[in-house]
Amino acid sequence: MASNFGQLSRFLARTAGEAQFAALVLAGALAFPSLATAAEPVEVAVVESISGSSSGVEFMDYLHVGQVIRLSPHESLVLSYKASCLQETITGGTVTVGLDRSQVQSGEVQRFVGRCGEGKPELTGAPSIAGRTFRGGIPH
Repeated sequence: MASNFGQLSRFLARTAGEAQFAALVLAGALAFPSLATAAEPVEVAVVESISGSSSGVEFMDYLHVGQVIRLSPHESLVLSYKASCLQETITGGTVTVGLDRSQVQSGEVQRFVGRCGEGKPELTGAPSIAGRTFRGGIPH
């Protein structure tokens, strides 16, 4: 009887160790995709227009912080920044995308603040009425 108890205790200890290892592997596997997502660059601006094609970006491309764009002297680029509502028109030079504005070397830049938030509905907490029209009867 004592040998059966010893075998049972060794089996339970081994099984518990394997279960802990499996839990550790599972936790690591679940954490890995979230780390990969955190390492992706943040999109901060969008290309609204561009003249020329040597810069490597196209119309409606999203740009991330630190991205470098080289424009020939006659190429121009219009960027809109999400966070600052800033719109930039850049002609020529080397453009380094920042968090809320670009750094431009050897080129010209014109900046103005856009109309962020205009025309968007505002939630005020006031009572409101909503409804829905059904044609041909109520669906089942």
